[in-house]
Amino acid sequence: MSGLSLRYCLPRVPKRGYGLGNELIPWARAHLAAELLGAELLTPAFGLNRRPYWRHFGTPADDWIYRRALPKVMPSVWFSEQDYLEHGGGDVVTALRSFIAARRLHERRVYVFVTQGLWGGFHHIMAAREFVRSTLFGSRYAARNLLQLRARLDPHKVLVAMHVRLGDFAPPRAVGDYSSSWNVSLPIEWFVNVAAQLQRTWGDGWQLLVVSDGGPEQLRPLLEAFPCIITADLPHGDCSDALALAAADLLVCSTSTYSWLGAYLSEAPYLWFRPNLHAHPEGCYTLGDPPKDPAAYNPSRIAMAHYLGEGTAVRARGAGVDMDGVVPAGVLEEALRHHRAGRWESDLVRGGAAPIAAAAYDR
Repeated sequence: MSGLSLRYCLPRVPKRGYGLGNELIPWARAHLAAELLGAELLTPAFGLNRRPYWRHFGTPADDWIYRRALPKVMPSVWFSEQDYLEHGGGDVVTALRSFIAARRLHERRVYVFVTQGLWGGFHHIMAAREFVRSTLFGSRYAARNLLQLRARLDPHKVLVAMHVRLGDFAPPRAVGDYSSSWNVSLPIEWFVNVAAQLQRTWGDGWQLLVVSDGGPEQLRPLLEAFPCIITADLPHGDCSDALALAAADLLVCSTSTYSWLGAYLSEAPYLWFRPNLHAHPEGCYTLGDPPKDPAAYNPSRIAMAHYLGEGTAVRARGAGVDMDGVVPAGVLEEALRHHRAGRWESDLVRGGAAPIAAAAYDR
């Protein structure tokens, strides 16, 4: 296109203080829109967030002034959850293509494309996963922190990462009160019980990485019972901790979008507190209640139909675990397989070896 073209894509959250996982959802959505539109992607208004994320991503502390003013002084196009649903839901790239065509945005030269809110979750932005990963790694402190953490880990042991969210969450509650609840700390006993089973299963063949905003006294039952590797001493660990969670062979989650972020970036199995899950009569669990509007795009229903259609042989990557900490045997097998596949000894291009017999790949 010849001539002046000023197009911006701006991610927004409606309030102050959202955590990193929540900030990244509209940011990734705006990134995908920017790629489709040939527009300039703007960072979120981190100066408004009470967490100093602006330090991580090199944005000025007063960035919120420009970010808030831009849609007021330029023509603006808002992409909402309703727009997403009206244009098909599902993969947001498909919905964005339809929305862009309907609004004829490729024919317009000057506007700011705004997308706001936490809707859609990490499912709809799968196309932006490498953008999210590279953004986190390219932040100011992540690479240095991860290099320090690497020296603390044993590559020959299964790596289990626990995200124990405590500091800014509500205190733990009765087990029966966790159904579809968010922003509530899980009982520390649950993490201890899970670790106890892993200890019985793997003996000294595993290592425990604890990522937490809790203090030593809050974590004492876990830290005293097991030799733990912690990241609390690594400065500004918001981005590096998320990547560390994603790199584990088994991730033990809190009911937090930060845990959700770690699982989103990972290919390994993960555990979720089963009392927090929603049970469906079809015989499946999902995160949260289904949408009240049955006509709305519902990934949970689609997932259940696929799961049940595949039969009982399908093994979900995420697994619910009760208060007793008993981890399904299949999850433990997957974690061990993930660990073995990641070792250099089984990787030809890193100097490792591969079996001659084709049957070895069926094990």
